[in-house]
Amino acid sequence: MLMNTATPPEISYTQEELAVIEKDYNSLDLSNSAAIIEYGTDVQQKLSEVSGRMLILLNDQSMEDISTLLYTTVGYLQSMEEEKNKFSFFKSRRKLTLREKYKAAEKNVDRITDTLQEHQIQLMKNCAMLSQMHQMNDIYFKELNMKIAAGKKKLETCKKTELPALIKRANETGLVQDSQAVSNHQNQMERLEKKLHELELTASISLQSAPLIEMIQSNQTAMATKLQSTLLNTIPLWKNQVVLALGMEQAKQTAANNENANTLVHQLLHKN
Repeated sequence: MLMNTATPPEISYTQEELAVIEKDYNSLDLSNSAAIIEYGTDVQQKLSEVSGRMLILLNDQSMEDISTLLYTTVGYLQSMEEEKNKFSFFKSRRKLTLREKYKAAEKNVDRITDTLQEHQIQLMKNCAMLSQMHQMNDIYFKELNMKIAAGKKKLETCKKTELPALIKRANETGLVQDSQAVSNHQNQMERLEKKLHELELTASISLQSAPLIEMIQSNQTAMATKLQSTLLNTIPLWKNQVVLALGMEQAKQTAANNENANTLVHQLLHKN
């Protein structure tokens, strides 16, 4: 008994695509078991490669690692002057001056900035790659459904024309070989129907891949935006605060030096 295949989604085809469907329909030979087994596997392989590339992309760059780096960066900037803070890199036997602390912090921030920029560049490349993968997934999904359409058309022809003709001939001749031809044709039809069901499962997976790719791309875009905000806003603002702090420290030191100088002048005048 033949299996019932799921109905593929309604898809509109161009004249060129309809010509390809007709070509696949005419070339599909039910007497060739190997051809039925291999039918559509080239497109299935392409879709499998899309899924594989997504997995490689996710394994190569962990969003969790980048989030941790961002959290650590912000925490470091907020607590750089607290030596006992877990983000502090200042460990010294003597008390460091404000300028020394900021100088050491600047080296760390520059190193962190380079790492953040590398991640941002890679994320932008990933987003471009995901856009391409989305397009390829759509193309392969269409190709797979064209294969399914050609196979279903062939199956329909077999049911309505070829198989009845073989049954009629077997009934008329009563020959064993003609009866066997009917049985063989039914078996091949069942193989084709199972193959079409397999292709439809692959098409369903491809259909699910589209929003999955969009979700991954959205996450990577959001993370790239966060990195950009940190590079263009958070770190420059921190550097502005450094400039302000050092400027105030310098002004305070200048005022202290002037006061010392004035005191010395008064002392010398008093002596004289």
